[in-house]
Amino acid sequence: MQWKVSMMLFIFLIAISQAIFPKLALADETGATVTANDQVQIQLVEKVTNQTTVIKGITFPNASVMVENKIGALLSSTQANAEGGFELEIAKQPANTILKITADDGAGNTYAIEVTVALTGWVLNNGRWYFYGQTGDMQTGWITDNGSRYFLDQTGAMQTGWLFDQGKWYFLKSSGAMQTGWVWSGGKWYYLQQNGVMATGWALDKGKWYYLNGSGAMLTGWVKSSNRWYYLNGSGAMKTGWIWSGGKWYFLNQNGDMATGWVLDRGNWYYLNADGSMKTGWMKSGWDWYYLGGSGAVSAVELDAPHIAQMPELPRGCEVTSLAMLLQDAGVKANKMTLASQVRRDPTPYSNTNGQIYFGNPYTGFVGDMYSFSRPGLGVYHGPIAELGEKYLPNRMVDLTGSNFEEIYKHLNNGKPVWVIVTSWYDTVPSQYWQTWNTPTGKISITYKEHSVLITGYDSQYIYFNDPLSTKNRKVAISAFNRGWEQMGKQAITYR
Repeated sequence: MQWKVSMMLFIFLIAISQAIFPKLALADETGATVTANDQVQIQLVEKVTNQTTVIKGITFPNASVMVENKIGALLSSTQANAEGGFELEIAKQPANTILKITADDGAGNTYAIEVTVALTGWVLNNGRWYFYGQTGDMQTGWITDNGSRYFLDQTGAMQTGWLFDQGKWYFLKSSGAMQTGWVWSGGKWYYLQQNGVMATGWALDKGKWYYLNGSGAMLTGWVKSSNRWYYLNGSGAMKTGWIWSGGKWYFLNQNGDMATGWVLDRGNWYYLNADGSMKTGWMKSGWDWYYLGGSGAVSAVELDAPHIAQMPELPRGCEVTSLAMLLQDAGVKANKMTLASQVRRDPTPYSNTNGQIYFGNPYTGFVGDMYSFSRPGLGVYHGPIAELGEKYLPNRMVDLTGSNFEEIYKHLNNGKPVWVIVTSWYDTVPSQYWQTWNTPTGKISITYKEHSVLITGYDSQYIYFNDPLSTKNRKVAISAFNRGWEQMGKQAITYR
């Protein structure tokens, strides 16, 4: 009977307490909220970590809120705003510290929760590194910390060395940081791009090209890519220009691919065999012969340009006849007689008054009679000849007049003969063979020792040319020929 009375009294006291204290506080599993009668009384909006300096939460409107450590030392206090929001400023607390947050609703009810300060950053556990984010959660996959990228496996453990992720290779240093640039691994060099992905094929680094094979290893020496050959030096950098390999010279173009056939380098022509090796000695290209000296550069040329005689039809037609040879070499069916009828003329008649000669200007057009020596006549210079040639080879005629003699060599090396005006002596003509004419465009110095030929080659001593008054590939000493050419105003024409 007494036991029954005690039980009824206990039940009655519980009922009375619930009537008097309806907001009994219960904490949730996370320690971030506290509820009573299914109503939240304290809720933190952010997880508290060892980096936290402000604890943010929601409680009763205008409630007094404070935070203490486990030994009861007050860390901070504040008053919630009219909506119940509060912020408690604290110093950073060590990980695993237990904090007590209390709220007083001003009606005699006090609520409290305990939270454990979560860890952030790197943690060493059983010899493996793990990383916890700003929310205190352990991370996996790629993360960035202090400007470096790291990879954490599914267990959160930091990885080092080679990593294969989503079909691409990466390299992680012993510190775990993702590598970029060059890395030496297993006795080979590898290149990691700015995004960390291992490169294969061509890679550009600091202005130099390198080639990485399918496994990413850097190659040196000869490499074939897209059916072209390239050469990589000992450091792996792609070479350009001349290289010596296997006892032979090779030439690599500006894009690095090995050259074959004719190559122009610094004003000299070279010939590379089908395997890329430089050729020396005599060689035939088409119908033309070239001599390649010990350096490989062309040092002699003998072109097989057509030879046409100006006589007997054109006693003064050397210029149009040499033009006919040039045009025929370019594949044009040019006839000397047709050219003679088409070339521009200066119709000024010849006269000699008081020792003053009045006649036409060969720079303007053909002067006098081209078909006979019985009537006055001279010839024509480069301008009207180039103009006529342009009608047969539109946009292909090249007037070299005024250039140095070396320019003629360049075009000969390129397989193109050159039309020139030279003296018929093939050397300097003395002053007594010169006279002054008065022309419609002013005075001009003239010599009847003027001639036109087609230059077809050269060697170390001679210039070769087709002479419309003589033979094919006639030769004259270079120095003498050059003097006569310069005396006639450096007139020269070719085609491209």
